[in-house]
Amino acid sequence: MQSNIRELETQVEKLIQLLERLNQENTHLRKQQVQLKRERADLLKQRDEARTHIDAVLTRLKNYEVLS
Repeated sequence: MQSNIRELETQVEKLIQLLERLNQENTHLRKQQVQLKRERADLLKQRDEARTHIDAVLTRLKNYEVLS
């Protein structure tokens, strides 16, 4: 009986340790997800700015061709 209680205590301790480790990993992954979302938003903004710039250059080139 005493050994069964000890085994149960050991298992509970292992489960608590596992829970703590999983909580830490979960916290880390959530922070990483937030950072990746920010980076994605920045990249999308850069893409849109580049597209706008390219469109402006193309418009100037078309206007230049018309004038020539």
